[in-house]
Amino acid sequence: MKEKILLLAAALLSACFYYGCNAPDAAAPISQAASFVPDSLWTPTGNAQLDSLLQLAAVAPQDTALAELYYDIGDMYEDIDFEKAKEYYLKSVALSEALNWTQGRLLSYSGFGSILNREYLSDSALVIFHRALELAKRENKELWTANMSGNIANAYLLKQWYETALSYYMVALPIYERRNNSEKLQMIFYMISQVYKNIKDSEKSVEYGEKAVALNSENLSANLALAVAYSVAHQYEKANNQFEEVLRIAALRNNIYLTGHANAWLAENALWVFDLDRAEKYLNRAIENRIQLGDNSNYDMLVVQSQLEMLKGNFGKSEVYVKEALQIAMEQDLTKTKLDCYRILSELAMAQHKYREFVQYYSEIDLAEKAIANETTLRAAEEMAAKYETEKKDLEIAHQQSVIARHRMQQWLLAGGIAVCVVFLALLWIMLRLRVRRNVALTERNAALDERNTALAETNATKDKFFSIISHDLKNPAVMQRDAIRMLYENATQWDAASLQEYSGEMLRSAESQVELLYDILGWAQLQTGRLTCRPERFNLAEALRPDLRLLQKMAADKGVQLETSLPDDAVVEADPSMIATVVRNLMTNAVKFTAPPDPPNRGEGTVTLSVTPDCKDATRYTIAVSDTGTGMTAEQVRDIFRLDRRRSLPGTSGETGTGLGLIVCRDMLAQHGATLHIESAPGKGSTFSFELRLYISVKN
Repeated sequence: MKEKILLLAAALLSACFYYGCNAPDAAAPISQAASFVPDSLWTPTGNAQLDSLLQLAAVAPQDTALAELYYDIGDMYEDIDFEKAKEYYLKSVALSEALNWTQGRLLSYSGFGSILNREYLSDSALVIFHRALELAKRENKELWTANMSGNIANAYLLKQWYETALSYYMVALPIYERRNNSEKLQMIFYMISQVYKNIKDSEKSVEYGEKAVALNSENLSANLALAVAYSVAHQYEKANNQFEEVLRIAALRNNIYLTGHANAWLAENALWVFDLDRAEKYLNRAIENRIQLGDNSNYDMLVVQSQLEMLKGNFGKSEVYVKEALQIAMEQDLTKTKLDCYRILSELAMAQHKYREFVQYYSEIDLAEKAIANETTLRAAEEMAAKYETEKKDLEIAHQQSVIARHRMQQWLLAGGIAVCVVFLALLWIMLRLRVRRNVALTERNAALDERNTALAETNATKDKFFSIISHDLKNPAVMQRDAIRMLYENATQWDAASLQEYSGEMLRSAESQVELLYDILGWAQLQTGRLTCRPERFNLAEALRPDLRLLQKMAADKGVQLETSLPDDAVVEADPSMIATVVRNLMTNAVKFTAPPDPPNRGEGTVTLSVTPDCKDATRYTIAVSDTGTGMTAEQVRDIFRLDRRRSLPGTSGETGTGLGLIVCRDMLAQHGATLHIESAPGKGSTFSFELRLYISVKN
């Protein structure tokens, strides 16, 4: 999208360079027969100003004033009908040729070439502009030389021949500086800023953008060019301030198009500094601006939305957005956008441990990068070929002149040899530069691979630690149960009923601990393999939790811990009831485990509380919180609570054992609901685990 903005700007600016030229020559009588038919008949257009000019042209004498009038008519048609505009520009050219009026020819060439640029016929426009440039140089018209150099630069900018475009801008720049033409200088400055941005010279881009704004701080295009230059240079604070200035000026001029462009840049800048709320705000504004314009080509907005959702941890939404953008990019053959989409998809695959998909997307990234490199190489080759043809043409002219003046042949041959050497050296320099760029790209890609390999190694280390925990915690209860059964078997005839009951209770508690571990392992494994998926439905939260609450009430009572609940009967939510029940059960089991009974009794401690309340920040959500008055955790323990490679589960207040795996299962289940598990805890002051669920709202017809 940003490349389209630049190309469109170049096309629209092609006609702007004629303003400020020498005043038209005084009207002169026809000195020779005109090679055109005057407008004796014309059709009304409904535009009062245009119809007035057409009526005037129908009766005007065939002089320079009429040639200029034809140009004015073409200029008015330019925003209505390109073909009509070209027709009148050609009339102006024909009459100017008949009158031998240089000013009219240059004026008409500029207008005709600008339409070709707006139709993206840059090669045809260049033919017209080069002819006009030769005429301006031959007639020694300095300002027109600058104007046509600027038009030629704009045409090369449309072809993305940035080095060539820059060279022509630099031809025009000193002429405008000598004439102190601030309007033209500002135009040249911000176009040069855009060129430097595209050739990755952010320092120069900022320099010329600041020069453009310094000449006129209210110029919308100059402010936009400077803001973009700051962004490319990663000077985000300056960029954001400059984009806010763009929004202010665009609002005064009701320019929704550039308002949307500025909002999109602000959203991307916010993503770079991980300010997700700010990014979402400006992204929504940019989408609204796009809707106001009736523009449905929203693939760039979808890419930004995908990046935003990925940073927020909503991998599912991110994947939906980026795949929609990829589909549009495939249909429109947008190679750069396809590359961005595949990069996001590869990052999503890695984040979700979908390693096979990651490899697939990485292959697509490689293909897209090669396609872009081929396009860049092709453009560079075309640019060099054009330069070579220019040099070749000069050599042919030199040879023709040497036939006429043979005594200068040696000098021309020497000049031709030097020119060939220059071209060869230029080609060699371009090839070396391309090789350097390719090596840099390969270095960056290798660095990215090293980072991914490091992340993969860390993941494998975590899994190894996890399996070590599983093997240890599964083995110990099993060994203990075996030894207990052996002792029970050997002493069954000697122990009394009370001893047997006490010993059986110990065995039961050990078995329950092992069953709890197995449930945690099963849940984690199902989540990791994708077999346990979220199936949301509307259900009453209180009804879904009551069966587990009865069991938890007994567990808490056996330990001497008070269990309190605050469940509204009308709390209907939209979620997976089985997953939510599992999450609440795990959280409350942990709370009871790490809460000691009051000593002495009824001292107000030893309490576990389950509460369901409307979210104070979002009326469409409920907050589910499990609080306890237990042992609490340090900030370091809270930070590492979901890392298997950093921690081991601590024993409960009555010696209960566990692995800490249950909390990881809870977190992953909530992630499938787009929810986050929040933890507040302090040593000796208990802990609070909470999350939010969306309220089910019925829609009545």
